[in-house]
Amino acid sequence: MNPTKTASDIIHSSGGSGNIISVTHCMTRLRFVIDNNELVNQDEIKKIPGVLGVVNATGQLQIILGKDLIPVYVEVEKMFNGHADTQPAETVPLAPRQKKKVTALGILNTVIGFVASSVTPAVPGFIAGGMTLVVLLIITLISPEFKNSSTYSLLYFVSHSAFYFMPVFIAYGAAMKLGSTPIYSMIASSALIHPGFIKIAAAGGDVSFMGLPVLLDTYASSFLPALLIALVAARLEYYLNKVIPGIFKAVFVGTFTIIIAGGLGFLILGPLGAYIGKYIINFLMFLQNTFGALSVALLAGMMPFIIMAGIHHLFSPIIIQSLASTGSDSLFKPALIVHNMAEGGACFGVALRTKNKKLRAEALSSGIGCILAGVTEPAIYGINLRLKRPMYGVMAGGAAGGLVAGLLGAKAFVMGFSNLLSIPIFQQTLFAIVAGICTAIVVSSLVTYILGFEDIQ
Repeated sequence: MNPTKTASDIIHSSGGSGNIISVTHCMTRLRFVIDNNELVNQDEIKKIPGVLGVVNATGQLQIILGKDLIPVYVEVEKMFNGHADTQPAETVPLAPRQKKKVTALGILNTVIGFVASSVTPAVPGFIAGGMTLVVLLIITLISPEFKNSSTYSLLYFVSHSAFYFMPVFIAYGAAMKLGSTPIYSMIASSALIHPGFIKIAAAGGDVSFMGLPVLLDTYASSFLPALLIALVAARLEYYLNKVIPGIFKAVFVGTFTIIIAGGLGFLILGPLGAYIGKYIINFLMFLQNTFGALSVALLAGMMPFIIMAGIHHLFSPIIIQSLASTGSDSLFKPALIVHNMAEGGACFGVALRTKNKKLRAEALSSGIGCILAGVTEPAIYGINLRLKRPMYGVMAGGAAGGLVAGLLGAKAFVMGFSNLLSIPIFQQTLFAIVAGICTAIVVSSLVTYILGFEDIQ
């Protein structure tokens, strides 16, 4: 595969760089925000060497590249920023886009798309921060006195910053999605976690803005206030650019945007986002208290379809907020890691059953990637979904592993990646998640082997 040619072909089949609003990536997917979806040729993209699949969901065109992501992304970013291919793939004039009928489902999809697009750019940082905490945890287990060193403290600051400053990172992603100037949303959001405001909030008392009372709350590690602030800042910037004369735009558009968005952040947007966030966490706790281990089993069993829809990154800010609010996450992270193990187990079942040497090698490689690296797309699209019946093994293994992990009380206490190397994040519930992992691998392997599949000749 030639990364430069693959990147060029992807951009061309996506309607040209002029049809691409923004470019980001997660662990395995290239993610575009597209201006006009009618110019995108998904069938053509699927045929490009290196592309494992295409998903158009949550307001993004997601191109699954697996291990080839980074070299292709580097080339795509060069071409996109340099506008090497600005002509759309389809030059025939299109009929005006018809207004879509407003429905409850359409509104829900729009909201999910906005949140997913806002979170995606920050996810690699969340994982890096969590894994740094894992490394520190392992070192302190080996050498307990290390925790008292200044090196430990400084590295903890580095890792914790990934979560503490989440409002700023989310504001950046939201502004990019909205096509506004990111720094305005970032400034207005960061005001909520300014050391001065935190000091005032800790001291208590009455605080007002323009004579109106301000709720004194802690907004660190929150994400909804930043989303709301970014929405308001984008609309303000658009409106101010229309009403402020050209000669004054450079000075007053940004000034008034951060003053108004920041003020509303303290008065309305921050408190509203915090209340909604707390209700989300309370609802999740209600589900777990009501359904117990079954909730982990159901989520793990459904996870392949959630990943294929490209909305699994929505879990990241909820996990972080749950960790900040309750100190642990006993739903999403256990389900995610157990599902990844089930994907790997199904691949091992394929490797044991197939008589095709090439397929066996691919299945083993993909299975090891799921378990050790937590990268599942090659397994999903290259092995399990392609052969169809192994997906039953994945679902059975995920559900069984999730049930065991849930019954034994598996809880993640730190944000981290969902692979075998990340199990220290479960700390005192390590046995519970190891039991869930072993169950997922064994059950998915056995079910896949027993059910069989149409072997590739």
